[in-house]
Amino acid sequence: MDFRVLGPLEVRTGQERLLVPGARRQRVLAALLLAPNSVVPLSRLVDMTWDDEPPVTAVKQLQNSVSALRERLGDTGQRLIRTEDAGYLIRVGEQDLDSLRFTTGVADSRRHAAEGRLEQAVGVIRTALDLWRGSALEGLGTAALARSAARLDEQRLRTLELSVTWRLELGEHHEVADDLADLAHDHPLRETLHMRWMEALVHCGRRADALHVFHRLGTRLAKELGVGPGPDVRRLHEQILRGEQPRPRPDPRTRGIHRVPAMRQPWSLAPPVPRQLPQTVRDFIGRADHLAALDALLPPAGGQAVVISALDGSGGVGKTTLAVHWARRVQDRFPDGTLHTNLRGYGPGKPASPDETLDDFLVALGVHPAAVPAGTGARSGLFRTLAAGRRMLIVLDNAHSAEQVRPLLPGAPGCMVVVTSRDSLTGLVITEAAHRLTLDVLAPSEALDLVVGIIGPHRARAEPAAVDNLIRLCARLPLALRIAAGRAAAYGHVSVADIVAELAEENSRLDALSWGRDPYAAVRNVLAWSYDQLSIGQADLFRRLGLHPGPDISTPAAAALAQRPPRETRQLLNALADAHLIEPVAHDRYRFHDLLRAYAEELAGEHDSEGRRRDALDAMLTWYSHTAHTADRRLYPTCTRVVTTVAEPAHPHPVADRDHAWAWFTDERANLIAALYQAVDRTMDDYALYLLDALGFLVLMGGWEERVDTASAVLRAARRSGRTVHEANALLARGEALAHLQHPDAQADLGGACRLAQEAGNVHIQIAARIELGQLLRRQTRFVEAQHHFDEARLLSRGFDTGRWEAVAEGHLAALHSDLGNHQQAIDCGTRSAALRHELGDTDGEACALAAIAVGRQGIGDHDTAIVHCRHAIALGRTSLGSQEETLAGPLTVLATSLLALGRVNEAVDCWQEAASIYTDRGLDADAAILHHHIRAAGQPPAQPDQL
Repeated sequence: MDFRVLGPLEVRTGQERLLVPGARRQRVLAALLLAPNSVVPLSRLVDMTWDDEPPVTAVKQLQNSVSALRERLGDTGQRLIRTEDAGYLIRVGEQDLDSLRFTTGVADSRRHAAEGRLEQAVGVIRTALDLWRGSALEGLGTAALARSAARLDEQRLRTLELSVTWRLELGEHHEVADDLADLAHDHPLRETLHMRWMEALVHCGRRADALHVFHRLGTRLAKELGVGPGPDVRRLHEQILRGEQPRPRPDPRTRGIHRVPAMRQPWSLAPPVPRQLPQTVRDFIGRADHLAALDALLPPAGGQAVVISALDGSGGVGKTTLAVHWARRVQDRFPDGTLHTNLRGYGPGKPASPDETLDDFLVALGVHPAAVPAGTGARSGLFRTLAAGRRMLIVLDNAHSAEQVRPLLPGAPGCMVVVTSRDSLTGLVITEAAHRLTLDVLAPSEALDLVVGIIGPHRARAEPAAVDNLIRLCARLPLALRIAAGRAAAYGHVSVADIVAELAEENSRLDALSWGRDPYAAVRNVLAWSYDQLSIGQADLFRRLGLHPGPDISTPAAAALAQRPPRETRQLLNALADAHLIEPVAHDRYRFHDLLRAYAEELAGEHDSEGRRRDALDAMLTWYSHTAHTADRRLYPTCTRVVTTVAEPAHPHPVADRDHAWAWFTDERANLIAALYQAVDRTMDDYALYLLDALGFLVLMGGWEERVDTASAVLRAARRSGRTVHEANALLARGEALAHLQHPDAQADLGGACRLAQEAGNVHIQIAARIELGQLLRRQTRFVEAQHHFDEARLLSRGFDTGRWEAVAEGHLAALHSDLGNHQQAIDCGTRSAALRHELGDTDGEACALAAIAVGRQGIGDHDTAIVHCRHAIALGRTSLGSQEETLAGPLTVLATSLLALGRVNEAVDCWQEAASIYTDRGLDADAAILHHHIRAAGQPPAQPDQL
């Protein structure tokens, strides 16, 4: 059976063509033949079979297609197509597949050339080229197949270039000139083909035609790519202008016995010293730490091994710039040469193969092109032989993977290799002891220096705020900064503020970060080159992360958003981190900079339907709501909430205890608030209501302004939904925070909450609102009104819920009675509150109640008992996870009063100082100021308790 992929897919048995019906079956067969005798994973087969989103039954359909292929090919024993754990493998011999015959023919031709038989080499290579019937796998369609087929097409072109090179050396100038006319027309940007055509034309005496070819090539390159011809073409052009022959004209008498240097001596007696580094940027900025780290890796003259530095980072972060800048600084330390190549791991076109790079390196080290051996192993071995005893610096830029790099590593000590990649190249770190250096975005000062250097200090001083905004909107990514600042510098009539206005439009930010037609000067292109390397699952997760509203995301939250199990999601996140599309910030937590976020969100809008995006958000908000309520119950086990049940996510997140709940709320604080706003903005109102009900931890954390803002947002959602009880809950949350901030609108919100709760029949909001109103009025010394609300709250709370609300009401009445001088009543109310709190296990509330009893004891002059109660309260308060202004600072202040009354001034001052620091940390500057006044006055005769 004869399989053919060097043209349209064909299968032949003898002289007959065997039809393979169905595009899907043809694509599966083609995918297997592109990797003969190797396992092709199912994920790769899916990519090659479907261009669009694969169906949920993709794997099953693949299995059916393989079964149908086996039946069609007569493979009943499954000896041709084998099933493996990870996918499928097709077993073919060299004579069964034209691409294998082609590869063998090219290798044989190189061997003939290396041994001096150039005419035989040309004959063999022509036979290999005759196997081609058109473009590889022409007409099969999918993008993934097209990319793989393009690699075969590239091999054909390189073989054609080698063939015409040999034919020119044999003196076939006229024939080559005619052949290259068609080839150059079909490949108008292929510089090597144009060079050979120019050489052939010159040797045919057609110097003017050769110059015309050069000018036509230059025009085409400038028009389509915005670049000029490369240095080799320009050098040939200059030779022709000077009237020089590009190559010696072969002597006709030697035709047929032409000899190429044999493999045993493939380099000259005085091999060249290559210096291949490209030009560095003029305005290199910062990176002092990374430069120092690279300096520290410089190998000593007698080093024991090759030093490898793997420099990784996201697209556009400046890896190439740093590597080239550093290499130019130190290349004098490597007297035997500096090699450089762009491995094209990410960018237009296909990645460079190790063979291609080794060819270039060997020629640069003096090996005749025809003497380069066949096979990666032979090339790599010759390269290591030539590098032995030399002290060289090798810069491998833009690597795709560790596998692409390994054959290019020298084996002798004294050499240093710098590899740049968007991949983390963990394989090199593990197996080759590479030193990993990760490049992040610029520091703020470095970003400012870069922008000022581009637009000039005068313009920077004229628009300082716009410059700061430009840096922020470019996420301090060097490429983005260069493009944005470069646009401002290039057009004098465009202000920095104009550029910032474009960048501020979220839907067009990436449009504003492009320059001309250069694919490398567009942030979207640079990011796309990383995205295009992802598997289907990785790409899907990356797009969904763009929907997440918060500054970072945990693995469980990402799993909910992706609607996948956490374990699978963790693997996908690690892959995205290795590709530098996201950044790990802690264990199981990730983030990406704003430009990557904008790109991910843009892709989600392009590739995922509105319904699919809505489902993802629904799953994420369900997870956040459920986990927040679970954690809230751990923090406030005795509290009553409006929301009693929340839908359970596919993979609930466990919250073991109070400490775990506090840690989770601390980590997720910004994400929960962002999720709440997202729910309101997208009219997913239920989630907004649920989240507000579980965000009481903001009170413990002192997040009063956030409490005001979130409650205001949810108030819109509650009114939109027409759910009165949730409107009352939002007013209560906002009113409580406003009261704490001593804002005049607090009373209206709390009164509205009480009224709406009464209409809705919700007792707990009525109680809470009346207690907050009582506290507010008490602070305003409106004691009678305050007592009315406290009494109403106590009345409503008796027999309601667990007894917590009754304990709260009794505690506030205790404080009010102390204000009124009713000390025994204060002690009685405080005692009842403390007992109820203790019974409930509410240590925070018990601390507050004990402090209230102590104040009552002070009122009757019993400072010793007051001190006992205070110390008990303080011990409980030190275990509090939050609200320490009440549970710790309050008892400390009360204790200081008794200590001062007993003449223990120094102890009193210590208590005031600790309490003042708590108030300061919580932003309660007025309370802290009162205590600082007491501290300053402590040098005077102790004041009476009622004067403090």
